[in-house]
Amino acid sequence: MTLEGSGLESPGDLAGMQIGYPGIPSNEALLETMLESEGLTLDDVELVNVGFNLVQALIAEQVDAIIGAYWVHESILAENEGFPVNIMRVEDHEVPIYYELVLVASDETIEDNPEMVERFVRAMQQGYHEAMDDFDAATDAMMEEYPDTDRALESDSIVMLAPLWTEGADYFGQQTTERWQDFADWMIDGGLLDPDTDVENAFTNEFVEAATEDDE
Repeated sequence: MTLEGSGLESPGDLAGMQIGYPGIPSNEALLETMLESEGLTLDDVELVNVGFNLVQALIAEQVDAIIGAYWVHESILAENEGFPVNIMRVEDHEVPIYYELVLVASDETIEDNPEMVERFVRAMQQGYHEAMDDFDAATDAMMEEYPDTDRALESDSIVMLAPLWTEGADYFGQQTTERWQDFADWMIDGGLLDPDTDVENAFTNEFVEAATEDDE
């Protein structure tokens, strides 16, 4: 993400620039792939650990660009403060599309209490469906629980997010082996994941399928 008007609109423009990031190794790997997609390497930029003060660092021009920000959140935050931004989405620059927010449960929990897991997944799926049907009601519910929430930001954010909740899926929560494998291969190539990892054992659609069938 860069400030609009900076002239930095693609990874190839970042040579010699300072890139703010939260110090997370996966962000370095994402940036490396994006740079390599346009003929650069990490040696061509300077990484600056700004913690999670990403937008503040960009607005204050402490860095020229940031990586690790949520484009459906920080971009709105910056623009609402009067700083329009350019967004470079990682999947547009040779990073495989990946599942960003996932629900995790231990094997023990799934084996010992599958009914609880299924109820939780069904409730979560219902909540997302209701949010997709009525953005304003979803934002109202969030404001009721978290009154300090920035309503303008969240109202804009849900409009951007909702289409992504079922993108590439037949129903909410569905995951595919192909998407997991593509991202696992990318992580293995970057030294971020054990090469012996079996993605088939990393996820299941069992509970979202059951919840979907119950809704039909």
